[in-house]
Amino acid sequence: MRSSTGRWVTGNDFFGRDAELAVLNTRVRERNHVLLTGQRRMGKTSLARELGRRLQADGWNFLFVDVEEAQRAEDVVALVAQQAHGLVGRSSRLRDAVRRWVDNVEEIGAFDLRLKLRADLNAANWRRRGEELLEACVEPSQPLLVVLDELPIFLLRVLGDGAGRAEVDAFLSWQRGVAQALGDRPFTLLVSGSIGLVPLVSRLGLPDRVNHFSNFRLGPWDRDTCCACLRRLSETHGVGMEPAVPQAVYARLGVGIPHHVQSFFAHLREDALIGGRGEILLEAVDRVYRESLLGPWGQNDLFHYETRLREALDDQAFRVALEVLTEAAAVGAFTVHAAKRLQERLAALDGDSPDSIAHVVTVLVHDGYLTENDDRSYSFPSRLLGDWWAARFGSDHRPLDPKAGTTRGGQ
Repeated sequence: MRSSTGRWVTGNDFFGRDAELAVLNTRVRERNHVLLTGQRRMGKTSLARELGRRLQADGWNFLFVDVEEAQRAEDVVALVAQQAHGLVGRSSRLRDAVRRWVDNVEEIGAFDLRLKLRADLNAANWRRRGEELLEACVEPSQPLLVVLDELPIFLLRVLGDGAGRAEVDAFLSWQRGVAQALGDRPFTLLVSGSIGLVPLVSRLGLPDRVNHFSNFRLGPWDRDTCCACLRRLSETHGVGMEPAVPQAVYARLGVGIPHHVQSFFAHLREDALIGGRGEILLEAVDRVYRESLLGPWGQNDLFHYETRLREALDDQAFRVALEVLTEAAAVGAFTVHAAKRLQERLAALDGDSPDSIAHVVTVLVHDGYLTENDDRSYSFPSRLLGDWWAARFGSDHRPLDPKAGTTRGGQ
């Protein structure tokens, strides 16, 4: 098992998700369309790709389509065609379908196929071409799994580019229609994203456009899995580790986000190598956490949490989210009293409604920034993210609820 930070993993590097993989495998084989959700760095892409790899070994076709950079629905159809290029040589049905749109399909590569098809797609024909493309990919004797990764980001881009609700509705209605049209064929669709699709469609008044999906929430690793991962990495890379290190790492992180576990190990290993030691020491855990994970190098990844939040919310909601998260980070929790104080402040400034805070908190919980406590307050499940947020935004923060508890520095 290799140390991996920032990339998806499959095969021998895939770790700690056997139970989730088994459940997802069952749902897909039973032809349930799946909405795979979970916060950033939880391993959704790795899980989807490993599922596809194993299904391919069992005779399935598998298309993994990253739609994060797509601008329009036409781009998504072209991206599907690019990933389907590898099936052209094995499927006469697909080859014949693509020939109707692109000449000499056997002589061009996947990227050129995408470009040629995209040049011919427009607002009038993308629905029909997209459905014909997917229908041609499905062989009666060879099931097909199609993954549309980061679909919510694509929809938010469509929403923000002036096309608005109508185009989002058109795309979601199309993919729902395709799923229904291919209902008697061995076809399964899995969509995933670190930004919540359900809160987005609910806000737009389109919840029925995704009611054909079976929701699968990918949560963090538990303590035992985190510790087992750290020990496996230590063995694989030939570096010793004091017995108490895995527990200390988990305590520092607060929650087992796989990427953060991997990143912590990578920083600890480098610290040991730089120090000329063949062993990761317990005393290094707190120091590496402060100096590396919360330092400039580690912050490059954590900044992405802020970026994703800007993408998920409009400007006004983002400002509310900053207040909520900074209160939770600096004080330790966003309490009921803090919510009342924030609502009073917003009402005095621009007459904002109480629903705006409730909506933002719902998104923050759904996307993994916050978790609800027994006293109806909200706090960061990830100590790493909370500590980083406090360092980034909390220095000038005036607490909404000074009586909420200790600051993060005292936790």
